[in-house]
Amino acid sequence: MAYCSMGPYNNPVSCPLADLYETETELVFEIEVPGIEPECVSLQVIENFLIIESKPQKNLSAPVYEGGRFLCMERQTRAFRRIMNIPIAVDSIQGTARYRNGVITVRFPKLKGKWITIPIEQQ
Repeated sequence: MAYCSMGPYNNPVSCPLADLYETETELVFEIEVPGIEPECVSLQVIENFLIIESKPQKNLSAPVYEGGRFLCMERQTRAFRRIMNIPIAVDSIQGTARYRNGVITVRFPKLKGKWITIPIEQQ
């Protein structure tokens, strides 16, 4: 997780690391969400933004073994939210998302530009 911004009382807010790339036909986001179940994550597209959010995960502070206790606890359990710009025209309705090995891959087909001729009226 990266610290993307400051939250209330200047506390850092965590957000997932992501890569963004394009191919000839699509725009692809790869977003790291290690240890987070896919059903706890939501993806939304609003205008030209991809929003990824998670619910808080179950409390991992309970002992792993009966009578055990944590000596180090670094894994994130709180919710996160990240808003990412969609920098090119895509068909968001046809977008797909897949979860594998702690990474969500979101793919959007690119929209093909069409040349339109606009006639000029003489007045």
